[in-house]
Amino acid sequence: MRLTLTEEKFEFDFPEARELYKFDERDPLSPNFHGVSMQAVDVMAEFPNFQLWIEIKEFQPSEIEAMKKEGDQQKKGNNVHNKAHLTRNLKHKFRDTFLYRYCENKLDRKVVYICLTNFDDALNGYYKRELLKQLPAGKASVRWSKFLLDKSLLFVVNVDSWHRNFEDRFGQCKKIL
Repeated sequence: MRLTLTEEKFEFDFPEARELYKFDERDPLSPNFHGVSMQAVDVMAEFPNFQLWIEIKEFQPSEIEAMKKEGDQQKKGNNVHNKAHLTRNLKHKFRDTFLYRYCENKLDRKVVYICLTNFDDALNGYYKRELLKQLPAGKASVRWSKFLLDKSLLFVVNVDSWHRNFEDRFGQCKKIL
């Protein structure tokens, strides 16, 4: 059975998924509503051997240009989207989703975390490097017996790189207007 979902101007079509749903559900009548005020990824896809977590972030061209020009300074104000603020947001989306899934007792398969943006490959690369450091991805402590996230399963991509890298692996992602 083919599963399709439209979320934030994107259509996802994952033929091999067992489940595909909006994870960051705000409708209290939905079976996927959490009822706890934490952050969460936008889309959850359940595959037989892994979970695919997708966070969608799109910005206006002027905001993207501003990000490219700025350094790594802290957020200056509520209306400023800078690199440090977005990195923290993407990090918290993953960690809170991890807590949701832990409390639901649903961390039984590896997790693939994809941040889907409208950035170019260079800016996506910057965010991937920052997230690898801040999550932390990989075994971060000698005391840990598990990974929070395998560093090879973290991706920051745009629609074009999705088509190049994931269409055969997961399914289609297309921008709808």
